[in-house]
Amino acid sequence: MREVSKNAHQDLWISAIADNLPASAPADPWPRDRWDALLSAFAVVSDFPASLFPTALAAAYPDCAIIDTTRDFESWEASMRDTLIHAHHHRDPDRRSPMEGLANAYHAACWGDNFDKNGRAYFEEHHGEVRRLKKDGKRFLEFRPGDGWKPLCEFLGVEVPDIPFPRSDYWVEYKKQTQRERQEQKDNGATV
Repeated sequence: MREVSKNAHQDLWISAIADNLPASAPADPWPRDRWDALLSAFAVVSDFPASLFPTALAAAYPDCAIIDTTRDFESWEASMRDTLIHAHHHRDPDRRSPMEGLANAYHAACWGDNFDKNGRAYFEEHHGEVRRLKKDGKRFLEFRPGDGWKPLCEFLGVEVPDIPFPRSDYWVEYKKQTQRERQEQKDNGATV
């Protein structure tokens, strides 16, 4: 998500949502060149908003490997509530985020702007959509981070590194860093 803002790709992702979702009946599915315009600088995509498009991206990039990072609904729900849902419902009214339009688009597309009512259905439908790609003959790994390096490295054909598998929540660190940066800007007299 941080890359989206850093590269000012919000409007492109909003167009991707409008054109390619719902996956069962996309309005105007993007061909490879449209996805390339958005993703050509990246070798790998993960997380929101790219994770909204497993079927479309697999069709555009037929040789891609797919890693379905899995966990139970309850831990996903807790993470979503601590991050995207919290940010969406607790916006600073004095500061418009450049990510606001994109956030509005994916909250509407994913759970009809009602995570409490539709979050579980989205979770189940999304994982079903991703798992169906396994049946299409894609290189596919269903991965639980608790399994550590071995299955991931075997799938990717690389050596297992001699360092512990990361077990931190990057998002929590990201939020703390963002809060520090905002406070520094305020302390220096900048409008944030």
